[in-house]
Amino acid sequence: MTSSVREQFVIGVDDTDDPESGGTGPLVRALAVRVEDEGFGSSLGVTRHRLLESAKIASTGRNSALALTVETERGFDEMEDYAVAFVREFAERGADPGVAVLSRHSDMPHILAFGRRSQQEVMKLPDAELFASEGNVRLRALGAKQRGTIGALAAAGLRAGGGDGHYIALRGLAEVRGRVTAGQIRTATAIAKVLDEASGEELDRDDGVDAGEGLWPRLVGGEPVLLTVRSEDDRKLWLPVDRTPPGGA
Repeated sequence: MTSSVREQFVIGVDDTDDPESGGTGPLVRALAVRVEDEGFGSSLGVTRHRLLESAKIASTGRNSALALTVETERGFDEMEDYAVAFVREFAERGADPGVAVLSRHSDMPHILAFGRRSQQEVMKLPDAELFASEGNVRLRALGAKQRGTIGALAAAGLRAGGGDGHYIALRGLAEVRGRVTAGQIRTATAIAKVLDEASGEELDRDDGVDAGEGLWPRLVGGEPVLLTVRSEDDRKLWLPVDRTPPGGA
């Protein structure tokens, strides 16, 4: 008997909030939980990606968009319908949500180029529509002005590119607090590497790390990586480079 093929889909989401709500981050984290609770697939973490900030770009805070990678046996159509239905149900009234779904059949470098351009220049709705069409990405506008599609497509491309953004949700992150060891971090979470930023070398399993109130690993080389520096006050202790939550939607 042959087993079903497991696919990975990258879902980009933007503009689901309003000035009084908690932002798009909580919605996408909730989507990641729903995917696993309902047995739809496995969440490989939620990342936040900073985009260009400009007076020409409407945003409710810092201009950023969110992405989630899902591993599942479901098909492209099912993944698109699932993500769109969730965002449509839980986005704030009056928001202008966009959802992008990228698969292994998409032209990832092309969509990554769109994401990088979105960090450097003001992209327009026709740009997003053209890149999505050329790159075989499902792009859905759920709001009247359709502006959420731009950030959604950018986030999907940046996440798929594997070298941009911070994780705001990942297996085990919520349970790691205070002083721990590098070995405990690697065991308790899906963080792939705990590195000394200066040398690029892995910390020994017994090296102490001050996780504080939470860890915010970066997406590096397609993996969640925690970068650290040695404490100036305690040479036996390492401190995460990113000490506060990445700001954004």
